[in-house]
Amino acid sequence: MSKSNPRQELLNKDLLSYNPRQWRINMPFKDYNLRLEDIVPALSGTIGKISLVAAFVMAWSSGFNITDPSFVTENVRLEIVFASIVTILFCAVLNPYAGPPGTLAPLIPLVPVMVSSGVHPLPLSILIGFIGLIISSFKYFTKVVKINGTGTKGGIILLFGFLGISSSFENLRNWTDNSEKSGLFILLLLVGLVLYILLNKFKARWMIIPACAVASIAIASFFSLYPTLETGIGLPIINPNVWWNEKWGIGWGLNIQNFIKAFPFALLAVVMWPIDALAIKTIQEANYPEKAKKAIFYMNPTYIIVSIRNIVGALLGGAQISAIWRSFMIPLGIVKRPIAASALILGLLGICFGISGFLIDIAVFPPLLWLVLIFGVYIPLIEVGLNTIKSVASAQIAAICIITGIAVNPVLGWIASVFVENFKIIKDSDSDINQSTKDRYITVGLITITIVTFLSTYTL
Repeated sequence: MSKSNPRQELLNKDLLSYNPRQWRINMPFKDYNLRLEDIVPALSGTIGKISLVAAFVMAWSSGFNITDPSFVTENVRLEIVFASIVTILFCAVLNPYAGPPGTLAPLIPLVPVMVSSGVHPLPLSILIGFIGLIISSFKYFTKVVKINGTGTKGGIILLFGFLGISSSFENLRNWTDNSEKSGLFILLLLVGLVLYILLNKFKARWMIIPACAVASIAIASFFSLYPTLETGIGLPIINPNVWWNEKWGIGWGLNIQNFIKAFPFALLAVVMWPIDALAIKTIQEANYPEKAKKAIFYMNPTYIIVSIRNIVGALLGGAQISAIWRSFMIPLGIVKRPIAASALILGLLGICFGISGFLIDIAVFPPLLWLVLIFGVYIPLIEVGLNTIKSVASAQIAAICIITGIAVNPVLGWIASVFVENFKIIKDSDSDINQSTKDRYITVGLITITIVTFLSTYTL
């Protein structure tokens, strides 16, 4: 006979009874309960968010040769505070069925590619936002998912995972080499790997981000390396003119040429949203009681909020590309909590971190930043990608995506695998693609528009 677990029964009761109102005012203790477990995903999400935004900002900063010493920390402050306000307003108060808007981590390794292709971050984010609004408003995300079969999904996820690990390894090695601390690079990776294996073994993988954060600071301190605490208490800069003309130094970039250059990358970013969402939904469905349907996040309102957040955040001067807040949603599913209470704590923590300044300095400390990205984001991406591939045919399609993506460009890698899979050039019995004639026309149109737009970027 199995022993009863009163705490687990209480958490399951919260999931089963979760019934806040949509687009109405919801309050803690009245419309939903707060529990101690809500702190775990909120803390993990805050650390993960700052690390991911910092990686985005650093990538753009390097690509555009930005020398302003405060650019990274001030942009992170802007992004975390703005995202936290959006999270409290929408995900804790007005629509607690929507997942908070986070950061599209897989796109970070593509930033150097986008810079070399002449992509301006403001038109890119605006395009992503408007494409996302159109697709989510008409509830077309299921069609977008359907165009990408198992091979393409696995290929995209693996491609982004490999690119991310390669980039993170290089950045971490450069930092340790510059610090002239022999053995630090290998030690950080070994400790991260041991933590990843142990937390997986004991089914506590939701702790990987805070565990890597603590371990990286502890290991660096043994080598007399500490975060530089130089960002003071303050509010974010919310003057777009200051951001785009002074701090970025690249102007607004709002012309037709820049929108055309950004289009294929914007399309690829939006395609990643539902794939990311499906992985998170699967985790929630596996951990929540079968009848707790309302505790599982709703995709369309989530991506309406994400789309609006992309547009407004970019106009304010933000450097990141938004998606669902993965470093929050995955631990949320594993500790078996609904969205509202944890989202409230997440938003409050994000505002505290952003205003404090010194907590941002700690979160962007290079060993913490790159270790969190490697073991908290990119290795799990590779794991998901490998689990997606079910047959030899889907592995071949994924290989086309990866090889073309690395050798030529990730956008063309994605398009090549979509073409091969949808038109049965490589027949995959496990593929769930079964398109009507109309769907085939849509697919051909998507492929044609993307290729023509991509090629046109070289003539502008």
